[in-house]
Amino acid sequence: MVKNVISEISGLRKFSSDRSINMNSLGVFADSVRFIERNQISEVDLWKKFVEQYRVKPDGEDGRWRCEYWGKMMRGACMILAYTKNDGFYRIVEASVRDMLTTQEENGRFSTYSVDTEFTCWDLWGRKYVMLGMQYFLDICRDEALYGEIEAALIRHADYIINHIGEGKKDICKASRNWQGLNSCSILEPMVRLYKMTGDKKYLDFSEYIISTGFIEGGDLIDLAYKNEVAPHDYPVVKAYEMMSCFEGLLQYYCLTGNEKYKTAILNLGYRIIEGELSVIGCSGCTHELFDHTAIKQTQTDYEGIVQETCVTVTWMKFAEALLEISGDPVFADAIEQSFYNSYLGSFNTERATISHYPGSNDFPLVLPFDSYSPLAADRRGRMVGGYCRFPDGTFYGCCACIGAAGSGVIPYYALMKDSEGLVLNLYEKGSYRTYLKSGTRADVIVDSAYPADGKINITVGLAAKERFTLKLRIPSWCRSPELLVCGERVKVENGYAVIDREWTDGDVLVLDLPMAVERILPPVGARNEVKFAAYRRGPLVLAADARLCDPYSKVDVLCNKEGFAEGELVYCPEIPESIVCVSLDTLSGRKVRLINYSSAGKTWTKQSACAAWLYLVDKEEK
Repeated sequence: MVKNVISEISGLRKFSSDRSINMNSLGVFADSVRFIERNQISEVDLWKKFVEQYRVKPDGEDGRWRCEYWGKMMRGACMILAYTKNDGFYRIVEASVRDMLTTQEENGRFSTYSVDTEFTCWDLWGRKYVMLGMQYFLDICRDEALYGEIEAALIRHADYIINHIGEGKKDICKASRNWQGLNSCSILEPMVRLYKMTGDKKYLDFSEYIISTGFIEGGDLIDLAYKNEVAPHDYPVVKAYEMMSCFEGLLQYYCLTGNEKYKTAILNLGYRIIEGELSVIGCSGCTHELFDHTAIKQTQTDYEGIVQETCVTVTWMKFAEALLEISGDPVFADAIEQSFYNSYLGSFNTERATISHYPGSNDFPLVLPFDSYSPLAADRRGRMVGGYCRFPDGTFYGCCACIGAAGSGVIPYYALMKDSEGLVLNLYEKGSYRTYLKSGTRADVIVDSAYPADGKINITVGLAAKERFTLKLRIPSWCRSPELLVCGERVKVENGYAVIDREWTDGDVLVLDLPMAVERILPPVGARNEVKFAAYRRGPLVLAADARLCDPYSKVDVLCNKEGFAEGELVYCPEIPESIVCVSLDTLSGRKVRLINYSSAGKTWTKQSACAAWLYLVDKEEK
């Protein structure tokens, strides 16, 4: 198999996502993977429909983005298959790649825009996703001849772009009518990857040209992030998904060149997102799909538009995983967990609800695997299809439905990582990992838990031979009183990473206790309606009202102590048996109220299961 000729500069990454780690999950993550395989990767006709858009080229007529569907779904499918290695689903994906190769034009183009309409609107955005889809497939490709065909196709595709875009040619920031060219500049990531594959300097030069633009026509987002004087919601362009996509490409460039300015800019943006652009469920955007100071706006009640886009959630998870790799900062590991267990899993259409683009449209309702938007205050799921486009047969699809698989695809990169000293465990779901230490010794890490429903975790280390190395365990920021026993001996731990450096023997056991109290979360100071709302969290799971259990529009007076913790009893939920947890809570009025994990709430996509993460508080005078 052909290998990359350019390797990453050593020492740039604190942690590495080594895909040679064999992961076998038996928890919530495994359920998400099975859902994606059954409800998306297996859809042969859908793959064919997406490829067909490259033959009929409809996007040049209406300036839309059907061009992104194939590559976006292919990337996510390949991330899942890199984990499962499922032969049957691999054959489906491989067949679609071969089908896509037949759509390449003699001039090298893969595009849903005609030559007469090319390099406008979302054309480069779609070409980016063709490249990414094929590049991610190369990571799992089992056929050397096919690998060579794909690489040659990618080169011809990229060369056509370079021959038409750049210095003295068409300005990449003007190759779109959207977001000052931010969407077009996101092609940086696959161009850097192509340079790493081929070693051909023209792809590096083109990448540096894109970086020189600052990603937009009317400013320099890289410089703004580097100087860190303003928040992302004050940038000249604030489209969250596209901005993070550009910075993902910049991160690839940093890992290739070691330019510290770009590392600083990338991390500054990441920390700013955590500081002011994430909601309680781990997504950005409470005004359409924009960075808009989400922390402050997440409790607004006067905005009737869509909020919390699934594309943003997934792209943030991917970006945060890369930020974790280059920084080693557990704040990014915590952020991935927050998004995964709340906004991301909440988007799964587990009850196979049907949806039209919007209420009153003349679409024939379809079942899509993922919802596009997530409610925060009381509302229903399934309100609208993000990135909606229709096909000639009257069916439709959306961008969030295509990107969804990549969210679960991030987890194997993140669950068990490596650093220069040993292993780093971030995910505590039941399952096992097999990898090899720097010495070549085989190491197994076996996790026994009911996480995320319960914080009692047993970890067994399996080794082919005794060896000294460091095992780091993530201690989530939500946990107030963690406890750890290593081979029966108590070890003091705090939030962050617990670092255990010792000689390990086959069968050594660690017992980690992460107590999961129900904690009241109040909006940040200055938030919209900050005195009217509270959210409740148990461990990594945000709790939610669901109309089948508790009216999300009513006021809830959960009884909490002075520190903001509530006594909650885990109970069975016959109305929603698939919920991860159902918590019965005492209230000041003496009644009981039941809340479930946010990701299981609202799944009928109707008012029957209207749900809310932010719950109305009882006014002081009403108590």
